[in-house]
Amino acid sequence: AKGRVKGKWLLTLAYDSDKREDETRFGGVIDPTAYYTIYADRSERRYDAASTRRLYLKLERPQFYALFGDYETGLTDTQLMRYSRAFNGIKTEYRSAQVAASAFAADTPFRHRREEIQGNGLTGPYALAARDVLANSERIVIETRDRLRSNRIIESRSLVRHIDYDIDYAAGTLRFREPVLSRSSGLDPQFIIADYEVDGVAERVSNAGGRATWTNKAKTLTVGASAIHNEDDRARTNAGGVDIRYTPSATTEVRAEIGVSDSKLRAGQAGVNPGTSTAWLVEAEHHGKTVDVLAYARQQDAGFGVGQTNTAENGSRKFGVDGRLRISPELSIAASAWHEQYLGSEARRQAGRLIGEYRTRGMDLRAGFIVANDRLDDGRTASSTIGQIGATKRFFDGKLELDAQSEIALAKTESIDFPARHKLGARVSLTKDVTLVGSYEIAKGDVINARTARVGVDVKPWTGARVSASANQQTTDEYGPRSYAAFGFAQSVPLNTHLTVDFTVDSSKTIGGIDRSRVLNPDQPVASGGFLGTGGIIAEDFTAVTLGATYRGDRWAMAGRAEARASENGDRYGITVSALRQIGEGRAFGGAFSWYKASLKAGPRTDTKNLALSWANRPDNSRFAFLNKLELREDSVRGAVAGAPGPIGGAPLLVSGDVSSKRIINSFSANWSPTQKRDDGTYLGRSEVQLFWGTRYVFDKFGGDDLKGWSNVVGADIRF
Repeated sequence: AKGRVKGKWLLTLAYDSDKREDETRFGGVIDPTAYYTIYADRSERRYDAASTRRLYLKLERPQFYALFGDYETGLTDTQLMRYSRAFNGIKTEYRSAQVAASAFAADTPFRHRREEIQGNGLTGPYALAARDVLANSERIVIETRDRLRSNRIIESRSLVRHIDYDIDYAAGTLRFREPVLSRSSGLDPQFIIADYEVDGVAERVSNAGGRATWTNKAKTLTVGASAIHNEDDRARTNAGGVDIRYTPSATTEVRAEIGVSDSKLRAGQAGVNPGTSTAWLVEAEHHGKTVDVLAYARQQDAGFGVGQTNTAENGSRKFGVDGRLRISPELSIAASAWHEQYLGSEARRQAGRLIGEYRTRGMDLRAGFIVANDRLDDGRTASSTIGQIGATKRFFDGKLELDAQSEIALAKTESIDFPARHKLGARVSLTKDVTLVGSYEIAKGDVINARTARVGVDVKPWTGARVSASANQQTTDEYGPRSYAAFGFAQSVPLNTHLTVDFTVDSSKTIGGIDRSRVLNPDQPVASGGFLGTGGIIAEDFTAVTLGATYRGDRWAMAGRAEARASENGDRYGITVSALRQIGEGRAFGGAFSWYKASLKAGPRTDTKNLALSWANRPDNSRFAFLNKLELREDSVRGAVAGAPGPIGGAPLLVSGDVSSKRIINSFSANWSPTQKRDDGTYLGRSEVQLFWGTRYVFDKFGGDDLKGWSNVVGADIRF
């Protein structure tokens, strides 16, 4: 129910006495592939009263609302006091021209998890560390970090489920529409940041928090304060912080934050530093006609916060400055200097860079030098002195760009992140939004010898909004969110008006490996040759190749992708094929097949196959309509060891030995609407008959034991 209460107040109320929390998805969102893949229409379901409990209540008026139901905390305006979680409980928010405030409270059995997974060159599957993820609670971001300074975030892209990625909540795995390469076109590491809640039978705990901000009338000064009480299965944490943002002009901004947290471990838990911890940061940024400057200083104790900051910043103190002086429209000088110290150890780094750049319309030239001095955890020192020269040449009005750069050793190159490097790169603009990018780098220093290759297609922007817009331009009726969720149609390099292709190559190789004792921050990949993988590995020799194609016609749409990854630790292969056919008005047929295989060297092997066929018949002029979905699934594992991770990492395996499961599932719904003739000769629909039949056949094999079962559900609904 929704309506006005005493004039300005708007009330939304929903109550379902038959609702069960374990059968209700957070946010009220239904998985578009959970029932039928295609419906032969473009309908979407939206929810205005989402609650996993029986009650939903929202009272609102201009500038204010209060609700009881599902919500996200939304404290994402700051870095240190960031708190993004999904709850069912109470939330209120107020906003005016100068004051904004929000508060929330919930008792929840869910546990928050945050993971940082470096891309491996494939679309997936990427395994999360937990199973039984709370449906719709996840927030997935692709983050690119500077390969020399982990605190510098180059790019951050929030992804949309069913459009950019899919997730198996029960298994805890992610699959993406496009491959996630280990490094960007600039060879900076790329990470999948996954924030999610774990569903389960944990005891209910209280979580609460709030934030308030004040802005002056001139909109130049904003002062904020945040408070959080977070409790989960591992620890109970109270945190508070204040922040200031001062913008005296359109070209200058100063930001500062400070926070304090206090954590107490639950009995039998480890891995969280208990006690009181602090964190602070100050940043000043100016962009003028001739001078650009960014200066920063920050410190974060190892045990600070509630686990929602990047792990690479834990237990560190960093400060530095980046600047650029434009001497003329063509000539500029860029300089950087930074200091990093890792608390609780002897490790620290001091580094600086000075580069002169000359830019014209057709060519860029650059030259300079880099110095670095490391003190390792064992007290040893490692220094590098490097000279840099490079050039970029553009052809055909900028459509083709070639780049070459060398960083030559002028003295020692003992720092593991600052070897001598030689890099070749190319960029080809195929369309306004699509660019083919390739790069190859040779890094050779006193303590590292690595090769890195990257070839891929950059589609800008890679977001749900971009893909949705593409979908809405099509003429086939079934193109929409469900089609993308089920069949994975995407846009890439256009060969003609109907066919597009994409391909990627991601490769890394270190000759002689990486000496862990020379790595200052094990949570940041070594600049050349570094890769963070399962089990705490910091380097892996691998080559990943993917090839995809999409065809769109007036009635047909087809997509396919093949991918393979060979590494020193194991191999992975995958194939996906899908097709959608619009038969006529209100009629559609679709199918999708996927196969994934993964293996560890001298370890377990997994094999997954899935075939889905869907048929929808719902023409407007027919009294008979039906929907059907047939699925054939097979999962198998060989050489499993219970408690050990599988070949793709993630949560430990639950079985040992050789196990397989085969399932045949079919869902069929039919609707018949007989008509009755009126006295004037027209027809009137007076009755409706509905039939549902769901059947499932399961064949499981556990070692020498075979388990079989056939289940059927039949239902009918007659209205007259």
